[in-house]
Amino acid sequence: MKEIAMDWDYYRELRRELHRIPELGYQERKTADRICRELEAYGIPYRRGIGGTGIVAWIDKGRGGKSVALRADMDALPIVEETGLPWASKHPGVMHACGHDGHVTMLLAAARHLKESVGFDGRVLLIFQPAEEGGAGAKAMIEDGLFEDFPADRIYGLHSRPSEPFGTFLIKEGPVMTSVDTWNVTIRGRSGHSSQPHNAVNPILVAAHLVQAIKEISATAIDPAQAHVITVATIESGIAFNVIPDTCRVGGSVRAFSPEVQKTVERRIRELSESISKAFGAVAEVEYEYRYPPTVNSDASSARRAALRCVSPDAIRESFPSSMGSEDFSFYLRNVPGCYVWLGSKNDPEAPTIPLHSSRYDFNDDLIPLGTCYWVSLVNETLGTGGEETGA
Repeated sequence: MKEIAMDWDYYRELRRELHRIPELGYQERKTADRICRELEAYGIPYRRGIGGTGIVAWIDKGRGGKSVALRADMDALPIVEETGLPWASKHPGVMHACGHDGHVTMLLAAARHLKESVGFDGRVLLIFQPAEEGGAGAKAMIEDGLFEDFPADRIYGLHSRPSEPFGTFLIKEGPVMTSVDTWNVTIRGRSGHSSQPHNAVNPILVAAHLVQAIKEISATAIDPAQAHVITVATIESGIAFNVIPDTCRVGGSVRAFSPEVQKTVERRIRELSESISKAFGAVAEVEYEYRYPPTVNSDASSARRAALRCVSPDAIRESFPSSMGSEDFSFYLRNVPGCYVWLGSKNDPEAPTIPLHSSRYDFNDDLIPLGTCYWVSLVNETLGTGGEETGA
């Protein structure tokens, strides 16, 4: 690994400081304060309050013209930390279980190096984003004028991946993560005594038929080549053994790489809910929400060239299964070309993997120099002048 000469002990401690103060989406005020103090120390201008608690900083050099955006997510998760580490969360019930403390640290380190030591021609935008974990912070920043106020020609995202060997970059063109939609069906029947079912309309019975029918959508309405997941995750109804309830609520999620699959699933859930409920004398109310679109890379080549400045070719994987998880980085990629990559962080291949979103997860601080190298290299690839110091 090629390494930039910086005080990495300082950034390890900064990461651990951020780990101690985790905050949920749109509540990242202490985190934002700490980021801004760091930017001020580097002499980098910034604007706060974009999309709620989001921050955009910028570095201008050369003749200007092109701009590249680099994004780090800031929010934590509602999890009770069980790492037992000296730098464990001080906020009960909230922890950095997805590495966002590390993502922020790597981008701050890159910001300092880009400001002080790297020559380029254009503008680097540093996006510190709130509420990635289900709150669509990327969408909020865009709707708050992100790209109108800070136009970007390219945008890039980076996420640690504890299941992959340390220093392995996963980079490829096209879909890399699915969309995620949520659906909820409220079935309204007619309550009654359990001894007289003929005088009632049991919404739980309707729900049982509906669940089976929804799980058959994959087999009957979608091309088998189209990877997707339809999940039934909740059923809520009833309070007593001898009472047939009025209502039953069924809900879940849908993940897909194709907008056509999303539309098909929504249509079939609505059709099945209404027709099955009607057949039993009940009424269905359907709510379907498109949450995050698929994450689709359109500039993997620049990301790959940047990674090659930091690691050997055998540390870059371009053939791997796309994830059935989702990311709100997808909203950026619907507006601006770019690439989202994973960076492996597992030091010991024989050790059990502690996954993201685990109460025992902690970001691998050894990754900070490598992630910083990648960000700096991306700027060299997209805005570099070729004749000035690269720093990597």
